Amino acid sequence: MKRGVQGARGQDDQDTPGAESAAAVSAGAGAEGQLLPKLGKLKDVSRQVRGDILGARAAVKIQGQGWENLVRKPPTIRVAGGTAKGRKLKRPEVYLRPMMGKVKEALFSILTEFNVLREDAIALDTFAGCGSVGIEALSRGVGKAVFVDYSKDACRTIEENLEICEFDERSLVVCSKAEAVYDAPQAVLARMQKPSFDLVTITPPYEEIDYSDLLNRVATSQTLLGDGSVVVVEYPVELGSLPPTIGPRLVGMRNRKYGRTMMAIYCINPV
Repeated sequence: MKRGVQGARGQDDQDTPGAESAAAVSAGAGAEGQLLPKLGKLKDVSRQVRGDILGARAAVKIQGQGWENLVRKPPTIRVAGGTAKGRKLKRPEVYLRPMMGKVKEALFSILTEFNVLREDAIALDTFAGCGSVGIEALSRGVGKAVFVDYSKDACRTIEENLEICEFDERSLVVCSKAEAVYDAPQAVLARMQKPSFDLVTITPPYEEIDYSDLLNRVATSQTLLGDGSVVVVEYPVELGSLPPTIGPRLVGMRNRKYGRTMMAIYCINPV
């Protein structure tokens, strides 16, 4: 396995049209060819769906903090399908919010339709946590994967999980902020001998990032993505719906709701 360090340190399953709800995020967000206006972090968003989400911030466990104060044991994470199906994945000794099992199953069912789970493809799993999304991609046929997380504990856990699943020779773990890789992916791609990523997954901690900043970086990167590349974004329902297009190249293909979780899938210049 390769390792790199870069930069500074629902129950509902339904399509949700982005254009209809984009105004809940910001006026004009869905205009063709435009980048996303600044959304702010979740704690700054005024739209509230169930109860007072702003007043509930103190009850939310922030990703990256330790488990020691939690009463219940964290749930087990397993590979859901493919060659490593059933393998139990380790978790870092910090709190993280992995993609729910039903969401992951739905996602990879959709990705099969896009023909991105193939041997000559490479995936980029950002905000990787324990690496469950990227490992699922490898298990289901993707040839190579890069895992990016800012937590050293998370990166060590990803390396262990790759060894458990016997994917360590096909992977690279980068301990870095995701933004650094979005902005300058050339070194990582060179190490993996690929011109661009075929699949990029963005599954950040809801309360700690600005989605507009992340997606605008992805949309404007000239090297990160190529024609036909697929971008998956997991985000909370409190943000409304992401727009149907972001920048000149990102075109929305799916936008689905699973309880509180929303999942948008974009494609670069789809044919």
